[in-house]
Amino acid sequence: MRFQIRILAIILSLFIFGLGCSTGKDSDLASQLGLGNPVITEIDPPSGSPPIGTTVGTTVTIKGRLFSADKNLTTVKFNGVSASVLSATSTEIVTVVPAGASTGTLFVTKEGPVICDENNGDTATNCYGRKFYIDCYKSFDNLYGEELGVTYPDSKTFAISGQTGTKALRIDLNPDGPTNVKIACDTYLIYSKFSKTCGRTDVGTFGDTSTWIFEPTLTFSSYYTVQMFVTAGKGDCTVSFP
Repeated sequence: MRFQIRILAIILSLFIFGLGCSTGKDSDLASQLGLGNPVITEIDPPSGSPPIGTTVGTTVTIKGRLFSADKNLTTVKFNGVSASVLSATSTEIVTVVPAGASTGTLFVTKEGPVICDENNGDTATNCYGRKFYIDCYKSFDNLYGEELGVTYPDSKTFAISGQTGTKALRIDLNPDGPTNVKIACDTYLIYSKFSKTCGRTDVGTFGDTSTWIFEPTLTFSSYYTVQMFVTAGKGDCTVSFP
């Protein structure tokens, strides 16, 4: 009797093992054929810049599974802005951050009916999204050193040590409404600021001191993380929220 029970146990184990292998093979086949909803497991890098001036947008590699291996049937959107798909396999897509992109959800979609859901819930079909951050300074390759982070409502002071110098700033505005940002330096200054989509606005010209300004206050109507370059003479500068 014990021998018969042992034999039955071995047969049952072999059956379960075979079923697992079959399921694994079916899953692998589905992945190779690109069947099912796509899934993003990694975005490298997780932040990047659209084209600025003559600098092209950041190249981004999206890794995952169940992508379409046909780049012509693959769509990538950065917060609603379509991007070029350079290459695509069932597990990897290479794209470039497009002009006009802003921080938000990066969606990957493939052929067939497409229903996107930012939370990747049960209603999503042939679509998957993950957060992607737009970083305008990334395209400048750390030209002015590490960015100084300032978050509302705290002020922060930095020093310009040379005769003139430039500092890169990342200012996190008030999420609940309009924000005033004051930049007060010991000397006159010029600055460049970037929009949510990395559009650049320059105020003042380095070679023309008559265009330099003193302690400007900038007003922003809605929340986002403002990136700026501030150029001033030797001394201290303070970023505050009056």
